[in-house]
Amino acid sequence: MGKGKAIASFDLATSLTKKEARTIRKEACMIQYHLARMPMYGAHESPQFAKANDLRDHIKSIEVKAKERWERGHL
Repeated sequence: MGKGKAIASFDLATSLTKKEARTIRKEACMIQYHLARMPMYGAHESPQFAKANDLRDHIKSIEVKAKERWERGHL
């Protein structure tokens, strides 16, 4: 390792597009919205819980796509 050669590391916040960042922000709020409306009994079988998990999965997929895009640009 020579002087001045920093190892590039992945930063999610800088690698997201504006649209992806806005989508993640909105979906994170919607997760809380759906979790607040879950019933007291049988919560894990409720449609609200399923919708919250779908939103979590969608956020994860956006983050994975951003990481793959970053890796393609830095190889």
